[in-house]
Amino acid sequence: MKLINLLKSLQVEEYKDFEKFLQSPFFKSSEQYLKFFKLLRKEHPSFDLEKADLQEVYRRCFGPHSLNDTKLYNLMSGLCKQIEQYFVVRMVLSPDNEQIPLFDQLLVKSLSKRNMGAYFRKEALHQIEETMKIPRKQIENYYALYSLHCEIYYNPDTPKYLENPSHIKLAAEHLDLYYCMAKLRCVAEMKTRERIYHLKYEFPLLEAVLAHTAAPELLESYPLLSIYHHLVKLYLRGIDEPGFREVMNIYVNKYPFLPKMEQVTLLPHLINSGIVLLKRGGSVERELLSLYKLAMDAYVLLDGNRITHGSFINIVGLAGLCGEFDWAYGFIEQFSPYLEEGKRQPSIDLATAALYYGQGQLDEAQTCLKPEIFQIPLFDLMGRALLIRIVFDRYITSGRDYEFLMAQVNTFERYVQTKALSLEKRTSELNWIKFVRRIAVVKFELVEVPEEKKKMLKRSLQPVQPMIHKKWLQERIEWL
Repeated sequence: MKLINLLKSLQVEEYKDFEKFLQSPFFKSSEQYLKFFKLLRKEHPSFDLEKADLQEVYRRCFGPHSLNDTKLYNLMSGLCKQIEQYFVVRMVLSPDNEQIPLFDQLLVKSLSKRNMGAYFRKEALHQIEETMKIPRKQIENYYALYSLHCEIYYNPDTPKYLENPSHIKLAAEHLDLYYCMAKLRCVAEMKTRERIYHLKYEFPLLEAVLAHTAAPELLESYPLLSIYHHLVKLYLRGIDEPGFREVMNIYVNKYPFLPKMEQVTLLPHLINSGIVLLKRGGSVERELLSLYKLAMDAYVLLDGNRITHGSFINIVGLAGLCGEFDWAYGFIEQFSPYLEEGKRQPSIDLATAALYYGQGQLDEAQTCLKPEIFQIPLFDLMGRALLIRIVFDRYITSGRDYEFLMAQVNTFERYVQTKALSLEKRTSELNWIKFVRRIAVVKFELVEVPEEKKKMLKRSLQPVQPMIHKKWLQERIEWL
């Protein structure tokens, strides 16, 4: 229901302002809105109201015999309109340190349309000056600058042949900057979607944009442009470790100069690229963990005061791979309260199991793999893979549980084949489990595996792509 959704989106601290808004002579068209809203606000925060509940609120407001469907509909529709207008007014008047206030932008346009001459020009030039002072410009700032220069140039009072500075030239320069950055940002998102959803997009004019933005003076002067330029080039040629590290270094070095929104937008690109490399056997654990720590320091890890269980597990797992066990336990304590309640304990158990495993405490790790973990789709596959690594290590180090290991390997292989996974994900998991089986059988048959056999296994492992836990397999071959 539209009204319920709008009421839920109002923050508690906005209630008093909205009540003042409802009393504004300019916007208010019915005194009923304020009375109706004051009763509805008592249902905060759930606003769990059906039609019968709204009818009852109406009767309490306007009398037991006052209700009919048309009156209720008109009142609800009108209140919806009032809330929407309030949102717009708040946005227009609210300051934003990284944007030209909408009020100022609209003021310039209004003055121009009213042919306010010197007053218009002074205000437009002031807004250009203020925008140029913004230290961490968003992409949209460049479009705003383009618009301001156009407003001045196309104003009837602007002499077109005596212009100094050339506002049309400056408008074109800022339009180029806006277009190039916006284009590269869109392409980065679309390349990500191509990889995840197996889509294929066309990118008109992309070659020209990349050629134009390759100019060293542009890359040096515009940090956001530099990052998106290198990120798109990384996606186009295929994600590799040197390219990933190059983009990450630019991001980290330019981080203080990026607007908050772009800090948040770019971070998943880097993290997901690192995860892709990690699944291929790349050595980027420390870089990935540092990115997550950067997200924590910048308070962008939590989304709506929540952390996803996937990110939670990834971070703990990376800390374990980097040997930062104390930090990982501290992370679990600090951030587990922000997990979704239904997945909180399974997330903690799986994360703790991974840490125990990383410290070589196999029995404790296996004890943490409780049945609830395997009831969560994302965790099911991860839990099964961790159990196999635990049992494999126990077999290699003590010769125990070979039959149990092979049963788990076979079950895992069948399970992956029936799961709805992307082609790359399924292939990566199957390549891993087949190689686990292969080296387990070698150990079972030979008991003492000669060095030449280990070298042969390493050579056959090297070209296999994609594959999860590749580095783990390389280490386990040495254990044989």
